Amino acid sequence: MKIICANFKMNLLKEDILNYLEIIDNKIPKDRVIFFPNELYINYFKNQNYLVGSQNISYLENGSLTGDTSILSLKEVGINYTLIGHSERREFYNDSKYVNKKIALAIKNNVIPILCVGETKLEHEEKKTIDVIKKELDEALKEQTNLTNDNLIIAYEPIWSIGTSITPSNNSIDTTLLEIKTYIKKQYNLNPKVLYGGSVSLKNIDTLEALKNHDGYLIGTASLDANNFLSLINKVK
Repeated sequence: MKIICANFKMNLLKEDILNYLEIIDNKIPKDRVIFFPNELYINYFKNQNYLVGSQNISYLENGSLTGDTSILSLKEVGINYTLIGHSERREFYNDSKYVNKKIALAIKNNVIPILCVGETKLEHEEKKTIDVIKKELDEALKEQTNLTNDNLIIAYEPIWSIGTSITPSNNSIDTTLLEIKTYIKKQYNLNPKVLYGGSVSLKNIDTLEALKNHDGYLIGTASLDANNFLSLINKVK
């Protein structure tokens, strides 16, 4: 069963969220669509029994970190999942050095981490994609002792594709997804779901549905309009 994740990032305010929920009411499969709204609005989705996640967690469970949000607080409002290592967090907040601790915290608290990995445009052009992703996987998964196939999800997002309306060829995506699955199986004896993210839209979803090695999508911009998102969901087999 494919998973569809909607990452709202900093978009949509309260009125937008309420309108969104009204539009999607009883129209989506609640067992495979996960919403990642601004953490202020997590409750709005949770109260209507949608699967919800946080866009980030602190690398500490509690303590003196002004502006961070503890996973304990997020658990209280009902998150089931959390994004970890999104490229924007890596670029602007040096998150690569914290992904290992965040993965461990999520697993400890029975929250499923969705680990984001991916390469820059330059790394892609220099054919370093697989090396970059293996490094990111090792940084995140090393010395993790409680990982299972069911409590970890990987999201492959080529950074140069996010928000650009440019997507790699299906052959390129499929090759990378297979490399990820093969490496995780060999190194960590795991077979988690692996999602694709990067300018997923109504324009390319039919093409992406022909991928052989993916288990769903992590969607940004295309999830912000409820009607557009509904149309996209209906195209996912």
